[in-house]
Amino acid sequence: MIDLKEISINSNYKKETGELINIANLAFKHWETYWTGFNSTYVCEEILKDFENLNDFKFFVYGGFSSSQRSKIACFREDNIPEEDSLISNFPAKGIQIIGNFLFDNAIQDDFRSLLIDNGVPEKKVGDIWTIGDRGAQGIIDNLDIEFINEKFFYLRDVKVKINVVGIDELQIPTGRSKKLINTVEASTRLDAIASAGFRISRTKIIERIENGMLRLNGTKVNKPTINLKIGDKLQLENKGFIEILNIEVTKRERWKVKLLRK
Repeated sequence: MIDLKEISINSNYKKETGELINIANLAFKHWETYWTGFNSTYVCEEILKDFENLNDFKFFVYGGFSSSQRSKIACFREDNIPEEDSLISNFPAKGIQIIGNFLFDNAIQDDFRSLLIDNGVPEKKVGDIWTIGDRGAQGIIDNLDIEFINEKFFYLRDVKVKINVVGIDELQIPTGRSKKLINTVEASTRLDAIASAGFRISRTKIIERIENGMLRLNGTKVNKPTINLKIGDKLQLENKGFIEILNIEVTKRERWKVKLLRK
């Protein structure tokens, strides 16, 4: 069995690390594959760094499609590795459709996520959510204990919506983003400045999204645009993907040359 204290003592994600340790112990004992709940894909990748030296286990990160921003981690014994196609075909999740008329009452990704959570779906069971114009949203959800929302009607503010549980293959999967290097020179290392340059959104609009809680810094929602960033920080903006800060240098004119990786 894995010693929880030994691995999690230096982890920035103790709760998520503890969950992974628990399923690793189950996988080792029962010779089966076990999955965590949904976390930010970035968080999944970060906590797996603490498990790199464990030779008895292998892991697989997946969220229902290749470019998902929220994923589960599968754990299995090193001497009982399943095929990747089998892991994907047996991924323990379903698709959901949240159907409503939002032509006159726009809703964003987090509105639909909150709708599910407020109506009894634990956050750990909710994967990616994406809007489909003014017709509502689609997403990925854990496949256990979700029948209570299937074909039921709810209200998101004043809009009546119907939730249908469907197969993941019935969803309109968002287009994946290819990785792109971005070099920019900014007057500061403030969150709003770097996020504006990296996501190619105006300073005014990025500040608005930050203040509305639509941006995550290293997996945590932030609402202060004045935070100063550093090398290694990762930003996630709703429906816009991820940015990682690869390098920051001071120029001769005392500005900041920033190298970003967008994915």
